[in-house]
Amino acid sequence: MAEELIRNVVDIMEGAHTQKVQLSELLHSLDEAHDQVHQSADKSKSDLEAHFKTLKKAIDQALDERLTTLKKEVDKIEKSASVPLSQCKDMINQGMDAASRVMDEGGSILSGDPTQKIERMVQLKDNPDTRALNSVPAVPHLSDVPCISVELDKCLGDRLSELIAQEGRVLERSPIQITDTIERPGGILVKWIEVDDELEVSEFCLQYCLGNAKTSSSPTFHTAYTGPNTCYTVKNLNTNTPYSFRVSCRSSNNNSSWPWSVSSVPCMAQTTIPHYEWSTGCPSYAVCYDNKIATRNGTGDTMVLYSSTSSCVPGHPITFKVISMGETSPFDSVGLSLDNSNTDTLQQDDAILVTKSGFVFVDGQEMKIKLPEMKKGSLLTFDLEDLSNGKVRVNVELEEKVVTFDWKVPQPPGTTGQFGGFGLGGMLTGSVHKFYFGLKFSHEDWKVLVE
Repeated sequence: MAEELIRNVVDIMEGAHTQKVQLSELLHSLDEAHDQVHQSADKSKSDLEAHFKTLKKAIDQALDERLTTLKKEVDKIEKSASVPLSQCKDMINQGMDAASRVMDEGGSILSGDPTQKIERMVQLKDNPDTRALNSVPAVPHLSDVPCISVELDKCLGDRLSELIAQEGRVLERSPIQITDTIERPGGILVKWIEVDDELEVSEFCLQYCLGNAKTSSSPTFHTAYTGPNTCYTVKNLNTNTPYSFRVSCRSSNNNSSWPWSVSSVPCMAQTTIPHYEWSTGCPSYAVCYDNKIATRNGTGDTMVLYSSTSSCVPGHPITFKVISMGETSPFDSVGLSLDNSNTDTLQQDDAILVTKSGFVFVDGQEMKIKLPEMKKGSLLTFDLEDLSNGKVRVNVELEEKVVTFDWKVPQPPGTTGQFGGFGLGGMLTGSVHKFYFGLKFSHEDWKVLVE
């Protein structure tokens, strides 16, 4: 009886401990949520102050520049109109001086006995000042000279106030949220959704930075993708290294001066899966760029170059990019194989290959469906999916054409279910196929990137 009671007490204590651990984890999550609210509020207020300070400075500067420009226009018109008026005034003053001289001379002649001044009277008649007495300069009418004024928009202040009143918007959360991050070889598949039904989103922008963006004072984000899709695989990432991801969107009803929405809360993720690599040491091929690029050189026999490990598995698409091309042979090809022992050809059992001409071979047999021909810049993608019947569904895409088929390949050891040996694939558990990827080119200068 006592032992049972003691056992009950121990069970209760274990339950209490488990409860305490769970509550502690919840409390930690709650603290993170609390910090996010207050930190985002502080940052938002700081952003508002900085933005409106910059805006005020820009408005003051624009007003000062406009005032200076308008005053210069007034000065220009004033100067342009004053020059001919001043010239006309000078001519009038000169005429008045000439008339005064004529009057003075005439008065002098008429004083005393004019008959004794015949010569002076003759000279007065021929005097240039006398001849100019009938010449009067034209004076412009007031309606013909500028009367400078300004035309101002009395409602501009109201419109500016109304426009400023619409500037800025406080959001509880971004209209886009990241929903999932999935490891990929040398990369992370990021998925997101729209949470604001009022926005008509036309494209998204996915960015990433190294480390924790929430704790970094000035994280440097790089744009990985812009487009209409709601998922994207960010490639060429270091393994076991944390990265932060965020997404924003552009919508048709956004203001043109506000092209991208507020970014989502940064989401941290890392991949533990190494990127795809070609094997090294094969004399017929040179590898570079972290062993992701294989180049057919001019030495060595024509043979298959395989990956360093059987790293291609269902659920992780693999893409080959033809960077450059050399001369071609009928069985220049790229493909997948369960085994890497046959270095003579990929045209074998338990292997898929696509030739340069677009022919598809499965288990050494040519399929009836043909893909487009490979060319420089072509992307060849294999996307595999494990099926419940033990087969592998294969999607092969080249030049936007896709071939899909179900491939029967041997089950990996130790994956037979409770009805093992009877081919009841629906009962299989934990079936994971692993494939090598490989290529074979007969002539030099072929260069292929795997990612």
